[in-house]
Amino acid sequence: MTDMLVLGFDGVDTAANVKNKLLELNSQFLLKLDQIVEVVRQPDGKVKIKEEPRLTGVAALGGAFWGLLVGLIFFIPVAGLAVGAASGAIWGHFAKWGISKDFTKQIDAAIQPGQSGLFVLADNVKVDRVIPMLTAYHPRVIRTSLTLEQEAQLKDAFGGSAPATKAA
Repeated sequence: MTDMLVLGFDGVDTAANVKNKLLELNSQFLLKLDQIVEVVRQPDGKVKIKEEPRLTGVAALGGAFWGLLVGLIFFIPVAGLAVGAASGAIWGHFAKWGISKDFTKQIDAAIQPGQSGLFVLADNVKVDRVIPMLTAYHPRVIRTSLTLEQEAQLKDAFGGSAPATKAA
């Protein structure tokens, strides 16, 4: 089963460092990365999306998916009524992925200007080996598709974090 994780970090460079660490762990077969997307929210509020082109997993979602999702998270609240009518159709598209308005609000609140985050799709994670290698980065677990028990263990391993929601 492919798990989805959304992790938030302090600093605009931290997500890139964690992404590189995850790619290294992937090459060591400690997890099977299907996709990893880095989101950087610059201090001025501008958002940049950086997909990892070296991954071509079966669960990989296209750039349009990630761009639209990040747009919903960071830009639609700002644009307001200008895109309000179109956003209803967009929300319908994301509902099948278990992505709700509440989910996007959590990410918007967790990744503030000057911070970064990762959207990760992965299989076969060797949790006992991977988590200790990421703890130093102090990730905030925003969202997972793990069981509630697995998610609680993950959050505990990272020293507690922002509340996460169960994927639908």
